[in-house]
Amino acid sequence: MLEFIKGKITKLDKNKIIVEKDGFGILIYVPDCEKFSDEDKVYTVLKVKEEEIRVIGFKTQQEKELFNKLTQIHGVGEKHALAILGTFSVDEFIDIIDQSDIESLTKVQGIGKKTAQRIIVELKGKIYFPENSLIQDLVKTLINLGFDKDQSYKVVKEILKVEDNLEEVLKKAISTLASHT
Repeated sequence: MLEFIKGKITKLDKNKIIVEKDGFGILIYVPDCEKFSDEDKVYTVLKVKEEEIRVIGFKTQQEKELFNKLTQIHGVGEKHALAILGTFSVDEFIDIIDQSDIESLTKVQGIGKKTAQRIIVELKGKIYFPENSLIQDLVKTLINLGFDKDQSYKVVKEILKVEDNLEEVLKKAISTLASHT
């Protein structure tokens, strides 16, 4: 219903911002206000509870999707999800899930060992955000060659950290994935 709001940010407070749009000031709860600039696009989720309507905002579409996945996990509410996204970037969080790093997750206020374990079990292998069209194209190519989507994503992401030649990235990815088969 309310996918995003683009407007002038008139107030920044630790976990809240106010976006002015067409004469309205919209209060938006965010994981971390420091991610936003004066004029910005804020991806939003509208939450309606009994007598309260809240708009929750994110800097990227990936953060928004991750928030939605987190709040679907039993025992993880809005506050926990916002605390996680305020503590870790999307990439850091994905790495924590992939490595089953319970210790890092328990550093987030309100997240205990059992909740951290539940988050990892529920999300491991289910988070996939191609950051750019290059990664997306490389992963699609590898999938078309018969490789697993999640493994292809991880391999391409790792190789791109050290290699920027498209042809070499594809060769190394095929070689790495073929050796794991």
